[in-house]
Amino acid sequence: MTSPQYTLTPLSYSLPILHAAAHPSSTVLGVFLSPPNQTEIDEAIPLIHTHTTLSPITEVSLSLVEEYCKLRNKRIVGIYIARELGEGLGRVGERILGALREKLEDIFGLVLDNDKLSKGQFAYIPYIPTSSATFKPLPSSESFTIKSSSTDLPSKLLQIIRAKKIHRNIRDFDDNLEDPDADWLENALVKNDIQKYLS
Repeated sequence: MTSPQYTLTPLSYSLPILHAAAHPSSTVLGVFLSPPNQTEIDEAIPLIHTHTTLSPITEVSLSLVEEYCKLRNKRIVGIYIARELGEGLGRVGERILGALREKLEDIFGLVLDNDKLSKGQFAYIPYIPTSSATFKPLPSSESFTIKSSSTDLPSKLLQIIRAKKIHRNIRDFDDNLEDPDADWLENALVKNDIQKYLS
């Protein structure tokens, strides 16, 4: 099975990395969104950093994102995961992708690669579905490009994290459980910062 060509906007590329930077000692998980029948991924929503098993909390956060998608004419096209320990998707990533694959055959996963991130390279390892119920890493990230006027977005993002600390404002569904006013679906403050510093 071949993977479609996807384009990540600066927002959808950056937000998962900011989510991981906000919770460096936790596994973080989120989803990518795009308009129907398009391959431009224009949004990422951070889901969890505490309840990282396939728990009712994860299921509730996914169902809330699905409602959000209906209101905005979007669809979930993939997940991202940055693991605290280990490599690859992990059991939870595989299970979530398996469940989402029932709705979208071309669902994918992007796993944050800290080595690539620290070198200012495209920081994700793509995972695509195989003909069975499993997912395999792609040998390269050429199926994913960044839509940006800046060719050095990955390294520029690291500089902004260090200098401006914009990752401190990101919120996910776990944060919403503690503070119902947490803006986890929109993350408007963080989106404004990404627009200001990276677009």
